[in-house]
Amino acid sequence: MRSIGARVRTLTASLLLSVLLFSGVVMAQEGVSSSEELPWMICCFGPFLLISLVFAVFGILWAFFYPIMFLYGVVFSERNLNRRMSDLVLRERASIEHFGKDPLSTLKGDHIIGGVKETGLVYASIVYSPSHWQLMIAWINQIFGGRIDVIHRVISVGRAEAKQRLREQAQAAGWDDVLNVRIDTAEMTPASKPKGTKAVEVFAYGTGIKFG
Repeated sequence: MRSIGARVRTLTASLLLSVLLFSGVVMAQEGVSSSEELPWMICCFGPFLLISLVFAVFGILWAFFYPIMFLYGVVFSERNLNRRMSDLVLRERASIEHFGKDPLSTLKGDHIIGGVKETGLVYASIVYSPSHWQLMIAWINQIFGGRIDVIHRVISVGRAEAKQRLREQAQAAGWDDVLNVRIDTAEMTPASKPKGTKAVEVFAYGTGIKFG
């Protein structure tokens, strides 16, 4: 996300462009001497005026709604995080009841006694992002150092969601077990844009096993 200063500069530039183009159209209308030249002036300046008005309206709406969304994150971000974790626990219980155990394992399959009918790749992923309020708390924690618990909780929920999606994928495909499970985490914010969207992709994968 861009900083608030950048949004203010964008909004100001959009408003100035709107006023400039509107003034140009008004001056052109006052200076025309024939009715045939007026449509030509409107065709030239009209699209630019329309685009600038769209940007100006978007800037005004963003400047109005961003504080509201930030306050929403302050009040509800932790509550929503806890609710997601509670829903995940219920889904995990349902999957474990279906398999009779947790089907995910980091074992490579050397312990298997008996035939294996089929194997295949099983994978699931999720992109998770903290709210601006949680990012601000993390920034304050960075000043003093130590654990950043708020980001740890966000990443934990993301990992749990990726693992549960892996269980659900295995259940939908009819696998009996998922072996050699691995979890990879990748930051979605590019190095060239450090002020971009703060998000993390959690990718879980393993080998689906169907016993014969």
